Amino acid sequence: MPTAFLLQPAAPRRPLNPTSTPGPPARLVHWLGMVGTALAAIIAVWRLFPNVVRHPDAYFFSNAGDGIKNYYVVAYFMKYDSGHRFTGMNYPLGEHLNYPDLQPLVSGLGSIGQHLGLPVAAHAFGIVNGLVLASMVLAPVVLYAILRRTRLPVIYSVVFALLISFLAPQNNRLDGHMPLSYGCFVPILWYLLIRLQEAPRQTRWYVLYATACTLMGLVSAYYVAAGAFFLLAHVVVVAWQELPRRAARPLPLSHWLGSLALAGVAPLVVFRGWLWLTDPVTDRPVNPFGFDLFLASFNSVFVPIMAPFKPLWQQLFDTGEPSGEGFAYVGLVVDWVLILTLVLLARYAWRRRWRLIFRPALPAHLRVGLWAASLLLVLAMGYPFAAPSLKWLTDYAGPLRQFRSMGRFAWPFYYVAAVYAAYYLYRLVRYLQQRRAGAFAAMWLLPLLVLWGFEAREHSHLKADVINESIGADAFVEEAGNYQQLLSWANRSPADFQAILPIPYSSLGTDKIAIDGTQDAVFQGYKASLNTGLPLLTIAMSRSSVGNTLALTQLLSGDLISKPLLTRLPNQKPFLVLVTGAPLTPAEQRIISISRKLTSSGDVTLYELPLANLAATTLAAERTTAATLLPTLAPRSNGLYVSTAKGVLLQSYDQGNDRRGRLAAGSFHEPLDKFSTLYDGPVPAPADTGRYEVSVWLNGHTAYGFGNMQVKQYANGQMVNQAVLSSGQSTEISGDWVRVVVPIRVRPGTDRLEVLYENRDLLVDDLLIRPLDTDVYYYVGKGEGRRLVKNTYDLSPDVR
Repeated sequence: MPTAFLLQPAAPRRPLNPTSTPGPPARLVHWLGMVGTALAAIIAVWRLFPNVVRHPDAYFFSNAGDGIKNYYVVAYFMKYDSGHRFTGMNYPLGEHLNYPDLQPLVSGLGSIGQHLGLPVAAHAFGIVNGLVLASMVLAPVVLYAILRRTRLPVIYSVVFALLISFLAPQNNRLDGHMPLSYGCFVPILWYLLIRLQEAPRQTRWYVLYATACTLMGLVSAYYVAAGAFFLLAHVVVVAWQELPRRAARPLPLSHWLGSLALAGVAPLVVFRGWLWLTDPVTDRPVNPFGFDLFLASFNSVFVPIMAPFKPLWQQLFDTGEPSGEGFAYVGLVVDWVLILTLVLLARYAWRRRWRLIFRPALPAHLRVGLWAASLLLVLAMGYPFAAPSLKWLTDYAGPLRQFRSMGRFAWPFYYVAAVYAAYYLYRLVRYLQQRRAGAFAAMWLLPLLVLWGFEAREHSHLKADVINESIGADAFVEEAGNYQQLLSWANRSPADFQAILPIPYSSLGTDKIAIDGTQDAVFQGYKASLNTGLPLLTIAMSRSSVGNTLALTQLLSGDLISKPLLTRLPNQKPFLVLVTGAPLTPAEQRIISISRKLTSSGDVTLYELPLANLAATTLAAERTTAATLLPTLAPRSNGLYVSTAKGVLLQSYDQGNDRRGRLAAGSFHEPLDKFSTLYDGPVPAPADTGRYEVSVWLNGHTAYGFGNMQVKQYANGQMVNQAVLSSGQSTEISGDWVRVVVPIRVRPGTDRLEVLYENRDLLVDDLLIRPLDTDVYYYVGKGEGRRLVKNTYDLSPDVR
């Protein structure tokens, strides 16, 4: 395949670049092409989403997971909230509107309209759906403008704008992350960057870029980061390519680079300043999970993702499944063009023609954009942090770690690589035409167009076919037949309650507590909250306050633990407990046992939970029982009082390597990311093959997540059993400490137990191994401060 055409300057047969001030006929053809692109995109969207276009309020793009949450938070904010605080979840603290994925720009404008008397909230689902579909129409229009500024013909630009936009990675987000599904955002930023490079003296393009980037950040923070990093990557490339040259420039290079850098940094500064001024929370997680996992990769960018090509690729190469967070698949045609380009670059390197590698014969914005997008792709793949010898840099990544899904920064590479492929193919066709091989050019170009079109069509239909059947959104938001009516059957109203507690319970958002609940409970909780206006006692938001998350989850703790959150509530109204038909944990069953049933409908049952019932503890009763029992028990050598003759083990870490203890000074701390050995020794009661629990208290305010605890059993040196528990599902919480329990049944012949904890910045205290039928009592402290402890629970008087 010839490649020498890339050495030549671009020379189309007629002036196609709008920057050259074409005459009226050329300008008219250009604008007709843009209108044609828009009409073709509208038809394509109509064909893809006919049901949604006809009835946008009636359809879910997703009715589960992050998808249904994205709808709920937007609708709730529009209906009930204003300003910068979202009150629908994380009760009573609420949340800053940047964190619940509620598209602050969209929700904020909708809230203003609602408070002006417009029925905006009733159409929130339709607004979200309509904006996403409008983005799918706008994206090819912007790409058409980019292709035209890349000196490509009108019809050619129309075709490739449509192909690129309907294979875009944002289309893969339609059913999960609506704020990330705006396929027009990255092309808009790139278009403004192109105009900025063409007219470096015109301040308006710098202002427009910084403004657009900031506003996009008010839809999702990833856009402000991607836009800023993309421009800063341009600064690096321009400096690298232009500094050695002495050609005359319309603007001194230092001034230009400074202006570019300012336009890139300004949105980040404005966005961070807005958060600093409006967000009072000080204990958000500083190391969100996924920074080194949610990355782009060769598989997620260059390997086919749909049949029939994906099964064939996996059969031939078996490269495994890529991370969905790094998805930016460029398509087989772009892959082919990039392979040919690499071959060409290898030829240049062999001949030591370095200038043609670093400054290929491309339009300036495409040359710089390709290098800049490649730098961003390297970042999206986790480098330099992913390099084995540079992993230590992760500790110094600072605010960058808050963008834990680094793979999303691969999106600019998709668009730039696709436009480059379109330009490459056009230049190749022209090259062949100049050598009177036009028939040959058409012979291979048409199959490539068909292949690109096939992938774009299949990729678009992956989501569209499902979405067109996902009806029921209008029933989710309508007033009639909803939860207010269900409460009326029990002669109650939403005003009688202060918040909703959905059961099975869910809590996600701090990368510490990770309780999924069930899809039905989450769905019904959102529906009830939106209908009644009552906030939820749950969290499904990124980077929420660690302290408030622990306090909310503590509501499910047992009756040996007080719940200080109840003293901070604005009133004493009861909670509305919403239970869906599903297997419940003992903690959830306890909530129902102290509640009063109101009414039920289908799989949903409503209960009233008085705060006094939830606040009540059995501490006084336990102290009375202990006062009767302890005189009958002989203290063991380690100061323990044990209710049976069986063996137990307590490691209180009084002499531990850290003084941040739970009940007394002393604890175990491991700063490194490793398996820490909490115990390795004989079974406390070797002859007992009954049920045991291995428990430890984990500090919830350390710098990383909760990790997992493992208990291994050995017989004659061979492991005979292993139990693993992910600690994020624990609900026994006392202050900053979370009780992690691994239940085991000792296998016959077991002579050694090993208790391991995998985590970084691990801080634990009070490890206890005991048979389930055995209670362990001991005292902590001396004199008047001495406290009685049962099974590591403090039985001191509950003073609140």
